[in-house]
Amino acid sequence: MFFRRVKLVVGFGDVVDDSSIPFSLIATADTNQTLVKAGPGVLVGIHAINTNAAVRYLKFYDIRKVPVAGSGIPVRRYAIPAQSTGAGFVAPFLPPARFLNGIAFTITGGQADNDTSALAAGDVTLTLEYI
Repeated sequence: MFFRRVKLVVGFGDVVDDSSIPFSLIATADTNQTLVKAGPGVLVGIHAINTNAAVRYLKFYDIRKVPVAGSGIPVRRYAIPAQSTGAGFVAPFLPPARFLNGIAFTITGGQADNDTSALAAGDVTLTLEYI
């Protein structure tokens, strides 16, 4: 008798282990241009803390290379609240956020897609969970 396996989390292919992989970053004094995964994946959670008095902007790109802050169009944008107004957020994704090419991000001081404002070191602490 054949039984289909039911996956609790949406992942790519028929991967037996769909548990998440953690990624953690403490912001440096730049735009934190980061490639998390150079291939298809899904983002299942974000925990972002901002210790600065100004809002910071986390921008995700569906690409398989390190993004360049201020160029390209992010596929997801998140404002990380300022220390005085909330200091961060937690976002579990149900369903997960799918990236077909790769998971990459920048963190900038401005909202606009073309912004290249650098952060101060330690402004943001970021933890991602992805598959």
